[in-house]
Amino acid sequence: MNEENPNRKQFLIDCIVKHPLEFTDAAFEELVRKETNLTFADLRQLLIRIFDINESTLKLQSDATRGMLGLMNRWSTRFRQKRYYKTIRNGFRDPGNSRNKVIVAEGDSWFQFPFFVQDIIDWLNDRPDYAIYSIAYGGDWFTNILYEEKYIEELSIHVPDVFLISGGGNDFVGYNRLAIMVNPNCDSKLRDPEQLEKMFCIGADERTKAAILDGYRSVSPVFYSFIWTIKAQYYMLFRNLQESGKFDHMRIITQGYDYALPTYNYRWRKWYQLQPLLNRMLGSGNWLKRPLMIRGVTDPITSDNIIKALIFELNYMFHELAQRFPNVYHIDCRGVAPSFDDWFDELHLTSEKYQRIADAYKRCIDGNPPPAKVIRVVDWF
Repeated sequence: MNEENPNRKQFLIDCIVKHPLEFTDAAFEELVRKETNLTFADLRQLLIRIFDINESTLKLQSDATRGMLGLMNRWSTRFRQKRYYKTIRNGFRDPGNSRNKVIVAEGDSWFQFPFFVQDIIDWLNDRPDYAIYSIAYGGDWFTNILYEEKYIEELSIHVPDVFLISGGGNDFVGYNRLAIMVNPNCDSKLRDPEQLEKMFCIGADERTKAAILDGYRSVSPVFYSFIWTIKAQYYMLFRNLQESGKFDHMRIITQGYDYALPTYNYRWRKWYQLQPLLNRMLGSGNWLKRPLMIRGVTDPITSDNIIKALIFELNYMFHELAQRFPNVYHIDCRGVAPSFDDWFDELHLTSEKYQRIADAYKRCIDGNPPPAKVIRVVDWF
C-alpha cells in the first residue's frame, strides 16, 4: 500500500480490486478525500470490475422498471405519490402544522415491495403526521441510484425533514453475483482477531458470533472489494449532502437488512394461500440458495452462517458511517426475523416484521434528538 504511483486514485482503486484485505482504513480515507477527485462514476466502474460485467449488462440487470416487477413498481409508486400530493394539498405544510414531517424515501424492495406485503414505507404511511414521497423501486441497484442522482432533484424540490435510504442488497444478490463472493475452500476467517472483537461489540450473542466466525471461512476476498466500494459510495453520498449546505436540518436514516435464510422452500400461511405461488413467481431461492449451491455450498447451516457474515459486515459498515456524520442514523434490523416463518420469501420479511422495523424508524424520526445514532430493533421492541 506504500507503493508510489503517479495516478494515486487509480492505484487505490486497483488495490480494492486486487488486494482488498490489504486495503486499510487509512487508504480508504485517502481515496475518499476531496483531493483524490473520486466520483460516483469511478465507483460504478469499480463495481463493474469486481463483478466482471459490462455497462450495458449493469443497466439491463438493474433496471427495476422492466417486466412484471417494473409494472408493479410503477403502480405502487404512482399510488404513493398521489397520496403524498393529496396530503400536501390538504395543508400538511401550513405554518400551524410544524410537527408534521415530510419524508423522501429512496431505495430497494425493503421500501417498495408492491402490494403483497406491507413494507417499511407502507407502515410509516399509516402516520397522519408523515407525508412520504417515495422514489424507491424494488430490484434497484444502489450504484444506479447514486449514478442517476434522481434523489438530489427530489430532495431539492421537497426539502424533507427526513431522508430514508435503503440500498446495497440488490448489488450483490441478483443474477448469481453472490457466487463470486463465496469460496468454500478458502478456509480462512480473513479478519484478524482484534478487529473481529471490535466488530462484535456492535451486537452479537455468543451463538450468533460462532455462526458468523464459521461463515467468514467461506467469504472470498471479492466480498471485501464490494464492501469497500459500497462504503465509499455511502460516504460520498453523505458528505455531498452535508457539504451542499442545503440539507443541514435533514435527518438521514439507513438500514442494513436482517440475517436472511437461503432456501428453495416456499412459505405458506392459511390466510395467504397465494404465498407459495408468489414465492415461485418472484424466484425465491434464486437470490441466495442457488448461487451458494453453484459454489458447492449445500449444507443449510453453512449457508445460513455465510449470509450472517455478509449481513454482519454490511451493518458494521453502517454503524461506522453513522458515527462520522452528525445527521446520519442507522436502523439495525438484525435478529428481527430469526425463524423461517418470519420471512415472506428468501429476501423479504412478513408484514408483521416490517411493522417492528417501521416502529424503530418512528423512534428515530420523532426523537429530538433520536434515542441513539444506531437503533437496534431487537433492543427496543
